[in-house]
Amino acid sequence: MSTLANNNQIPEQEAAFEVDIVDAQNNALVKIHSQPGFWQEITQQDSQTELDPSSISLFNHWLSSVPTVATAVAGNSAQLMTCSFEYSQLVQAKDGSGAIGAVLKPDSHKIGAQARFHEAENLKSLVNTSLVFNLASQLLAQKHLADINERLRIIEQKIDSIKDHLEQSRLAKIQAFHEHLNIIGLLLSRDDIITKESLLNLAKSAQEVRSQVMHLEKDITQAYQEIEQFEPTSWFGSDDLREALKLKISNIERLQREYLTGMQCLLVANLILFIKHDGNQEFVLTSEVYLKELNASNGIFQKWEKIKRKVAHHLSKMKPIFERTSSTQANALQVERKLNQTDNLLNTDNVLLAQLGERIQAAQSPQVLLEIVDNKVLRGRFLR
Repeated sequence: MSTLANNNQIPEQEAAFEVDIVDAQNNALVKIHSQPGFWQEITQQDSQTELDPSSISLFNHWLSSVPTVATAVAGNSAQLMTCSFEYSQLVQAKDGSGAIGAVLKPDSHKIGAQARFHEAENLKSLVNTSLVFNLASQLLAQKHLADINERLRIIEQKIDSIKDHLEQSRLAKIQAFHEHLNIIGLLLSRDDIITKESLLNLAKSAQEVRSQVMHLEKDITQAYQEIEQFEPTSWFGSDDLREALKLKISNIERLQREYLTGMQCLLVANLILFIKHDGNQEFVLTSEVYLKELNASNGIFQKWEKIKRKVAHHLSKMKPIFERTSSTQANALQVERKLNQTDNLLNTDNVLLAQLGERIQAAQSPQVLLEIVDNKVLRGRFLR
């Protein structure tokens, strides 16, 4: 058996192979490809991306039961493989929408003849659908559910930083929803059972928070209009103009942070519900609606860019006749600092939302890189 130290220099396999696991309609459920190169060249040293021992064990059990893959692996002392899962398609196959079998791609010369089976009895003996589904579910749990608690911790810090400025009834709903998510996250981290009733309550809470978020969006639009309609001219001084503008920008900042905190909670909830409801596409589509809402031409990020330009225009007009230029410039600088602070907070939230969107997309098709040594999976890393 090769040692770990000797596995960093893995010779490339002499011939490539590709094997698909497909349903009755020939839709790919799992794709297994040989991967040229060396382990250390492809992977990064990040413990969070490594497969845990239980996943490695499950991979060995499953791959040894797929003849085409077992034959390919047996022909090489050491090699790399990628394994990609289509989670929602696997759910349908598991529920009986079609038997699945291993199909050797025609352009692959590693195995030889095509291995396609049509009779259900043969298919069941070839690939254990439940085993494949359980493996994909375990990968999803390790990859994404552990990350959920970190996301919730970040959201909690946001709530703590703005709770003194939030409208109390909204704060109560967002905090209660976040606490509910924290409890679910704790259960997930301990691998405890989450009942259907708990998931149903989570979905109901998400709808309530969604209602609050929609009201917030209207309030943000109103706050933007107040900036648009602001009168920046004054005869005798810019102090009042400075304070009025800063107050309006602060109001926008508060509303935007509250709105985006709610949206982040909703995306986390949908990721949990997608995984725990066996890849139900409803939660993917709902998340896509939220993300499109945020990034639309009339969404919060595009509107904020217009507001920044409008504030700059107001400042250019803020030139009282009976005030020294240096005083006016000092007041304008204070407004600009407040504007930049609000802009930085919005950009931070935008990054967090984009990462959550990527998580939801990645959850639909987890992919791993496996290192095969002496016919066994030695280690693996998540690619997505």
